[in-house]
Amino acid sequence: MSNGSFHILLTNDDGHFAPGIRTLREVLKSHGYRVTMVAPSSEQSATGMATTMARNIGLEKIDDDAWHLDARPADTVLVALRHLLESDPPDMVVSGINFGPNLGVGLHASGTVAAALVGLLHGLPAIAVSAGMLFEEAEENPRIFPSTTRALTPAAEFTCSVIEGLRRSNDSGDSLLPAGVMLNINYPPLPADKIRGVLYPEVSTGHMIQLAYRRCDETGHVVPSFVPGVNPAKPHREKGDVRAHLEGYITISPVKPTWDAAPEESDGIRRRLADVLEGKPSP
Repeated sequence: MSNGSFHILLTNDDGHFAPGIRTLREVLKSHGYRVTMVAPSSEQSATGMATTMARNIGLEKIDDDAWHLDARPADTVLVALRHLLESDPPDMVVSGINFGPNLGVGLHASGTVAAALVGLLHGLPAIAVSAGMLFEEAEENPRIFPSTTRALTPAAEFTCSVIEGLRRSNDSGDSLLPAGVMLNINYPPLPADKIRGVLYPEVSTGHMIQLAYRRCDETGHVVPSFVPGVNPAKPHREKGDVRAHLEGYITISPVKPTWDAAPEESDGIRRRLADVLEGKPSP
């Protein structure tokens, strides 16, 4: 299959106007891919798998192959697959480039990852892509994160190399990724000569960035803010993708969302609940 006949559904959680998705769209097209963009009308970070059911959803066509939807990232993929592209389905779902990393425990809340996950749950190969941020740039005023902006084009080019690598190696003609597995890519906010390489790590059990809260004395409201979830100077304390990212590596992590416990864990609980499962009354 040529690049021109390979159809990619592109979405994000930062909104259709965000530089990450616009850069990725341009680079994918420059590589000859056919791209349909269906993205949120506004910024929808950390909305996870939330979907819109209690109201009608505004949908606007931007041009021949681009739409924006007044809803969540998960909605964009659902509307694309079950309405807009029902008679012209994509070959892959790509979500990003997110302006900020999606690593470790943060994957659970990520709208970027959730949008890719919806594609995965519909049987499509899916990739989530994010560009990191430097903690020191978060202290600047205004906070514009210039290093993240500079990383967008190389992150988009790297994403194309991943897609092309999957396609070149797909001798069987089956799906580009195993059933139920998606990829999560994080590109560090560094110039090319500072990037140490590409790693294939597990997803960390900790946070890179997490929420902190303080009470506003005047209003009594609780005010959230972002804080480092790991000491940036000592990333060796965190295993997996968080550590690799902070050490300057591009990361590609295979993600298999599942609610099932490991067999040994499930069997242990089953033994402890034997009386309940067998319907025996409590003493």
